[in-house]
Amino acid sequence: MSRIRPDSRPLYILVKEKIDEQIADGTYQPGEQLPSEAKLSEELGVSRATLREALRILEKEGKVNRRQGVGTFITEKVALFKSGIGELNSITETIESMGLEAGTNNLNLELGVLDETLAQEFEISSDRELAVINRTRTANDEAVAYCKDYVPQFYLPDDVTETDLEESLFDFLQQSCGIYITYAVADILPVAADKFLAKQLGVEEGTALLLLKQMHYDDRDNPLLYSKNYFRSDKFEFHVVRNRN
Repeated sequence: MSRIRPDSRPLYILVKEKIDEQIADGTYQPGEQLPSEAKLSEELGVSRATLREALRILEKEGKVNRRQGVGTFITEKVALFKSGIGELNSITETIESMGLEAGTNNLNLELGVLDETLAQEFEISSDRELAVINRTRTANDEAVAYCKDYVPQFYLPDDVTETDLEESLFDFLQQSCGIYITYAVADILPVAADKFLAKQLGVEEGTALLLLKQMHYDDRDNPLLYSKNYFRSDKFEFHVVRNRN
């Protein structure tokens, strides 16, 4: 193992990044125990205090699990997709950015849905119909998210079919409907998988999921698309940058 090369950043950050790299490149596998603090600090050429601070941050991020009197272990499940909540990408783009194949299962298109609450959100009359797109998104054929998307039906072509919606919804709206989404307002909530979601995502009932609720807008602030996306928390991780005024 190569030793840490100091730069202008705090040394514990460099150690943390080095271990991050070794987790990413498979040097350390999920569930594997790290060398003892004495051995690891010697290999990296840092003090044990510096190493402990790096491990503390890794533990806070959920990447390692420190067991008192036993040792430090790589977390069994490390999120496959990591995204800043300020980054507005389609799920297809997120999956493909990892070099994986994005797919769709169990797609169902409902037309003519009336929902008074969502009509208010879309700023349309309550008798205007919505299209509801339900589908499970996959990465290399593994279910990673269940999506429920709502679009005012008058935005869509009259001949829209489920086949049209198998790939990126953002791309379809832009290329086939002339709708370009520029930003979204989102809420993230922790939820437990009910029987339906557990079946769709291939997890146990009660498994922790991340629900991302978003209203999407164009550059004129028109609400275009409302989404409820249920992400497997062992596959997706979202982070946010907060600035102090």
